[in-house]
Amino acid sequence: MGYVVLAALCVAGFAILFRYFERYNVPLLPAIAVNYSVAFLCGLVVAPPWQAADVQPLLLPASLLGALFVVIFSLTGLSAQRAGAARTTIAGRMSLVLTIAGAVVLFNERLSTWAMVGIILALAGLVLTSMPGNTQAVGRSSHLPFVIFLCSGIADISVTYVQRMFTTADNASTFPTLCFGSSALVSMALLFIRGEHPTLRHARAWVGGVVLGVVNYASLLFLVWALGAGTYPASIVFPAMNILAIIVATGAGLVLFKERLHLRQWSGIALCVAALILFMVL
Repeated sequence: MGYVVLAALCVAGFAILFRYFERYNVPLLPAIAVNYSVAFLCGLVVAPPWQAADVQPLLLPASLLGALFVVIFSLTGLSAQRAGAARTTIAGRMSLVLTIAGAVVLFNERLSTWAMVGIILALAGLVLTSMPGNTQAVGRSSHLPFVIFLCSGIADISVTYVQRMFTTADNASTFPTLCFGSSALVSMALLFIRGEHPTLRHARAWVGGVVLGVVNYASLLFLVWALGAGTYPASIVFPAMNILAIIVATGAGLVLFKERLHLRQWSGIALCVAALILFMVL
């Protein structure tokens, strides 16, 4: 369970770091670009994709997913700064609902009655939690958690599909490295297209990007170790990680950034946690 806790801390750390980016004026896109380059370098050290036979079948799906990761990370940064760390983390973690639905449709997995109840609770919790505390915030932030929820779900389903259809025991560890490499290329290209590359001269972009990149790769590494340990099945690892990430992000938002949640948002958090506990005990 130790690896699950570490993975959850890293996942919650994304939203927390993005809030600090706002506080210390760290340019978002340059930091994201540096982050993926650092994560790719970490992947080269831990799991270098030297075998052409390992790379070829994964190149296209890894490239597409890498681009999607950039979109999700950029939206997560904006949402954490505008909608708060707690709501942003919950929206990303509750994409587990879409992952379960995708598994049912694509792989004919069966859902128990309690799993269906959990999905309903999770969706209700997401709606309540994503609602802004005041009507003035509706226009600028309320849609971001929902978009992150959808994009994260698509990414999780895609990763599950690729892992089941394309990866083998020999190239499974290569897949994340290729994804991070694609994300690095896409984010750097976007940086130059948008004309924000001069901001790479700022030390803040590099410091923030390096820290974010290490946390990004560590989250994946700890998750892989947790799954590989064999102590707990994936059906327990993922929900447990998500519950812990939500709790940590909510606590950090309240303590570090003085975020204030209304009663309906607390109710939404309670429903989300209840749903994830249902998934964990199924």
